[in-house]
Amino acid sequence: MGRLFWLVPFFALAWALEVQVSASLSFNLFPQAVVVERVAEPQGIVVVYNASKAEAIFRYHDEDLRRRGWVRVKYEVKKDEWKAEYRKGKAKAKLSVKDKKGRVEVRLKEGD
Repeated sequence: MGRLFWLVPFFALAWALEVQVSASLSFNLFPQAVVVERVAEPQGIVVVYNASKAEAIFRYHDEDLRRRGWVRVKYEVKKDEWKAEYRKGKAKAKLSVKDKKGRVEVRLKEGD
């Protein structure tokens, strides 16, 4: 039992890296950036990272959602912003990632 005790912080950290938005929508936090803000919104969440890799963060969250069974139905890139829409059955979700010069804002919202 003593040998397994050192694993407890790793399990707690891994559990804390997943954010539950709703009963059907959750995602993992980007492991290579520090979260400086996490705010729950009606039907969604905003996570702000102290990072400069907005496109990599978008790709990470996009792949995570698709691994969880969400199908990307729309994708758009504008200057310093990546947007995508997803479906899973009748459920809908929107992902938006904005580069804010040293910070990256991720907004994930369920519904229309």
